[in-house]
Amino acid sequence: MEELKWEKEVTYILEYEGDVYKEHHFVNGIDGSRYRSISENVDTNPPTLTTHKSTGEEFKEMKAELVASRVISQNENFKSAELLYRLPDTGRFLRLLYRKDRYADFYFFMMTY
Repeated sequence: MEELKWEKEVTYILEYEGDVYKEHHFVNGIDGSRYRSISENVDTNPPTLTTHKSTGEEFKEMKAELVASRVISQNENFKSAELLYRLPDTGRFLRLLYRKDRYADFYFFMMTY
């Protein structure tokens, strides 16, 4: 049996209306798949599987291209939007929801690969 070792393959920079989020992708060298994590440290927070395959390339940090957006709800205290990004190294897409209100910082959630 092999030891499970995580190596960072890519970190995507996602920007929306001045807010910046980093999405970290890892590979394990066994199954050829990419796994995502909100943290750069996977020792205590194991990454979760995506539908993307590893590119086999060395680690890179790159900006994802925002190709479409749709405001779901907005007022003076709150905004939610649906965002679609193209990932430059694979050409595949990442869909996510964005939320921001006056009491909390922004966050991205419900990511779909």
